[in-house]
Amino acid sequence: MRTKILVAVLVLAVVGAVFLWWRETSTAGTLGCYTAFVKADALPDAGGVQPVGCDQPHEFEAISILTTAGGEQRCRQEAESFLGGPWEQSRTVYALLRNTDQSSGELLCALAETAGTDGRTVGSVGSLKDGMRGDRRLAVTCLVSDKDGYFLYGECTESHAAEFVGVVPPGDDLDSACQQAAAKYLGLPDLQQRADLRAGSLSRENGLCVVTEAPDPSGAHDTLRASVKGLGTSPLPR
Repeated sequence: MRTKILVAVLVLAVVGAVFLWWRETSTAGTLGCYTAFVKADALPDAGGVQPVGCDQPHEFEAISILTTAGGEQRCRQEAESFLGGPWEQSRTVYALLRNTDQSSGELLCALAETAGTDGRTVGSVGSLKDGMRGDRRLAVTCLVSDKDGYFLYGECTESHAAEFVGVVPPGDDLDSACQQAAAKYLGLPDLQQRADLRAGSLSRENGLCVVTEAPDPSGAHDTLRASVKGLGTSPLPR
């Protein structure tokens, strides 16, 4: 029996905007992977969601069946358990799939891999399970400049503009804590010793701190070619 659901995807971007995405669609209402029609520069159109094998290209992987009470918090917990590490440090968003026919459970908790901090999903092949264990293939590391103040997720061996350095728990002063996290990551007592680097943050449920290259008067960007971890006062890896 096919079950109608409402899909809510919580996306948190570098500029701090929060988007709740609701659409009505139909699915088998079971765990597994789902594909969706994806428009350029947009979130998927949930009307096209279809169950597929996880060895096929897909956007969402449903990982747990939940009840409505505390569903969002529980979904995040399930995501962290499934990924094997902190969700906020991963290249994923999590989604709540709400059944209008609740015979198979009230909610499905799902994960989707994203291309960058604007939350655009990317088609994955294979499961996201354990993506934050071992080589941490889904971890946010270095970031490449994108339009409108967003970043794309990249590799530290590629040209990039910023690098993840730590997490600030809710309630802490974000600016001060990110300054400290960046300095510690670089191996410095404070960031004032580096006029060529800045501290910043990505807005998710916890603040993700990054160190970024300072604005260049010539307009050059993404000039970093390697990780700056432990760099101290040495020249930037350009």
